[in-house]
Amino acid sequence: MDFLLLFSDAGRVVVEVDGSQHFAEDGKPSLARYADMVAADRDLRLAGYEVYRFGANELTGHGSAERIEAFFRRLLRKHAVLPGAGSAE
Repeated sequence: MDFLLLFSDAGRVVVEVDGSQHFAEDGKPSLARYADMVAADRDLRLAGYEVYRFGANELTGHGSAERIEAFFRRLLRKHAVLPGAGSAE
């Protein structure tokens, strides 16, 4: 996992940033690599974690800062860290 956030309400959140290593091997798409990744996601979810994935390209370039800020604002509201718990953005 790239980031683990632990909230006081026992919320456990994993944030993953996916580069090509998550779905490719030797520069070629790999169904086996992808299957390993989604199996690990299922294991985390069954263990009580929320899992959120970002494609690496989402975190760079035009609009990326706003996209990241909006996601974390919504996540923090969901976990009642920011006012407006449960409200949609």
